Amino acid sequence: MDQHHALECVNLVPIFKSLPLIQKTAVADLVVKHQYPKGTIIYLAGDTVGHFMILEAGQIKISQVAANGKEQLLKVLQPGDFDGEAALFNGNQRNVTATALVDSNVCQIDQDAFQKLLSRSPQLAVNLLSEMSQQINNLQADKTVAATSDVTGQVAKYLLETSAALHETNFKLPLKKKDIATYLGTTPETISRVFKQLTTKKLIDTTAANVKIRDEDGLMELV
Repeated sequence: MDQHHALECVNLVPIFKSLPLIQKTAVADLVVKHQYPKGTIIYLAGDTVGHFMILEAGQIKISQVAANGKEQLLKVLQPGDFDGEAALFNGNQRNVTATALVDSNVCQIDQDAFQKLLSRSPQLAVNLLSEMSQQINNLQADKTVAATSDVTGQVAKYLLETSAALHETNFKLPLKKKDIATYLGTTPETISRVFKQLTTKKLIDTTAANVKIRDEDGLMELV
């Protein structure tokens, strides 16, 4: 993977973005790109995953099996999201499963290689700890915004992100509506109501699990 491309991946991650260029470049040198076709299980609950994953393009769902044996969606990674930062510092066993919802490109950083870099650059370790502390301080503010944000805007954003991931404006939803509700922190009834509103406003057309975006600019105004 060329260094410019690797740097673009590294810059997507908040704990890396503010590092001095020389340190970001050192991290970028560790990046390896992987492509996962739609439906690929990237890792299973119980696996020990010794790498950090940055989603460059596509969508990846993170799920677990609930007590009743059914799959429970926890989150959906969109381009720019990342997963497994703890794996950079310890070989942690995952209790969740990651699956590519659509064809996805991932930048991965191996745990062992990253720890060797830290041992050679104590200042990088100090800078990372500072950045991680700042990210923790920002979490509460992010949660407050998410809790008060408009569901219609969230649905519009999800449809636009999915369209971008699939490179299509007419597509089958990768998630069931009940899973979209879980992802957005609302109810299936609310999701159905929002889809009807968007259809009435002629922003989208819907047929069963298929969506056609009719007015991308109109959706963007809702985000």
